[in-house]
Amino acid sequence: MIWKDALRSLRDDFTRSFFYFLTLLLTSMFIFLFFNMMMSDPEGASFLTEGTDAMATAISVAVIIICMVAILFANDFFAKRKAKELAVRLICGATAFQLAMYLLMQTIILLIIAIPVGLILAGCLIPILNMFLTNVMNSSLVVGIHGDANLITGIILGFVVFFVIMLNLSFAMRNAAAMMFSKDIMTAAPHNGIFYLGSMPAVISKGIPTLLWLVPIGFFYYSKYTILIFSILSLTGLYMFLDNVYVPWFTAVNRKNPDKNINMVTNGFIRHDFKFMKMNILLLMMNVCLLSSSLIAKDTKPIELVMYTLSYIVMNVLLSLAIFFRYSTDLTTRFPYFRALFQIGCVIEDLYVIQYREVMGFYMSILLIGLLYLGNIIGAGIMNNIVTMKFGSVLVISFIIPLVVCLVLNLRSYRKSIANINAPK
Repeated sequence: MIWKDALRSLRDDFTRSFFYFLTLLLTSMFIFLFFNMMMSDPEGASFLTEGTDAMATAISVAVIIICMVAILFANDFFAKRKAKELAVRLICGATAFQLAMYLLMQTIILLIIAIPVGLILAGCLIPILNMFLTNVMNSSLVVGIHGDANLITGIILGFVVFFVIMLNLSFAMRNAAAMMFSKDIMTAAPHNGIFYLGSMPAVISKGIPTLLWLVPIGFFYYSKYTILIFSILSLTGLYMFLDNVYVPWFTAVNRKNPDKNINMVTNGFIRHDFKFMKMNILLLMMNVCLLSSSLIAKDTKPIELVMYTLSYIVMNVLLSLAIFFRYSTDLTTRFPYFRALFQIGCVIEDLYVIQYREVMGFYMSILLIGLLYLGNIIGAGIMNNIVTMKFGSVLVISFIIPLVVCLVLNLRSYRKSIANINAPK
């Protein structure tokens, strides 16, 4: 009975289940390919073997952490969107154990499909990678399937399964029905960050974060070996800039133009979006800086170039999906606000304009920030004759496309959420 109900729930909620499935599939496929590629290089790109390359090891740890974070956001999105469904079952008499088993069955179904399919697809991609290395990179290196790589992949994926199962069991067991019905379980905007400077004079509170964000980017051209260090310093400035300059700017605009209702609502929503999504944005920028700078930080061998490029592309997809998951969860709580706007005189077209401007403003800001980092890193690579315009275009396009797809998906689901707003309560 639980199996049938779990399958029916996955079918009825196919879209959300699919994106969760896609994250698990891409993660398992990427981890398998990544470690087999690393262990195919006998000259230093290998992992946990004699002569291990320090940069490859650092990149390995970083991408594993990013994969875990992406899965955390995907699982959070999947479980919390089931909250009301679980609450109804709890009210109807289901025990906490039955509730946990119901959610667990859905998770297991997706895991036992996504992970094997991901590994099979990864195995099918190895001949394509070898063709690329031979024909495009003119390398004699052959990527194979290695026992040690499979062991590491199995350990990591085993941890993923255990991690996801424990998270979902904890979610189902610890929440009462009233908590699951509450929108607070879906989302909560954080308070001011640790670098909040609001109590200081405006020249300091706005000037220091802006300079700390932008000035280190200019030093990308100083040396290819220090790009990552200056990127970290700039990301710290970006964190402060969002807290002390960008978010307060929307408040200031609303105070200057209090009569423009649609713009006020849009600015208020975007202000909330950046407070709520700040860490996701920083994680995406960290990925852009880490992996793109790794491509030009040293004389990369063909296998390293392919490995870092593959990591960059897949991480962009996973982190864009993580933004989509968390942002979508937050947007589901907006219906009461739109109903209130509708009741005080806004027409449905006005509400669609607010949604369009909010989502476009949010994603366009992310794209501009990312392109600022990426453009200067690629520029430094071109200046040092390491990166070609063609390869730089690949990096830019692989950053833009996942975010644009997520923009369209978020806007579509957002609009759908108020399609029946004029229906009676």
